[in-house]
Amino acid sequence: MPRSFQKIIEKGVGSLSRLQFIEEQEAKASRRRPTRIGERQRTGTLFAIRNKRLAIREAALRNAQLVIRYRKTTTGELKKYIVAPYSYRYRKTKNGRRKMLFAYDMKDRRIKGFVVRGIRNVSITDRKFTPTWPVEIAIKVLVPLLYVLQIV
Repeated sequence: MPRSFQKIIEKGVGSLSRLQFIEEQEAKASRRRPTRIGERQRTGTLFAIRNKRLAIREAALRNAQLVIRYRKTTTGELKKYIVAPYSYRYRKTKNGRRKMLFAYDMKDRRIKGFVVRGIRNVSITDRKFTPTWPVEIAIKVLVPLLYVLQIV
């Protein structure tokens, strides 16, 4: 006849007291291993993340190049890139689905993807770039005047 856990604890199990029984059960319980080993990566405050996105948006509007300090997800090294921003996309990475910035690297002359969480610092330069493809970040949307008058 099955007994409830509460009844077993109240009566005591065999020669064990309640505290000994609980300690024994806790010792048998499996322990959860930590998912991250070592120091946790710092992604910055919400305000700093917002500032990065605003700087990227501003550079896209002005067609200006960016200097990005980026921590690579594969090796963990911190590198500096000079890029021209083009678009944001969500992509599946080894850590799950992440928001990525796709930008043209001026040094390597090709499009590269940067996980937004891995971007540590963004600064806008005075150098302009001529877009080869449409820039999808911060597209200016113009509402037709007739549509606005119909709503009012």
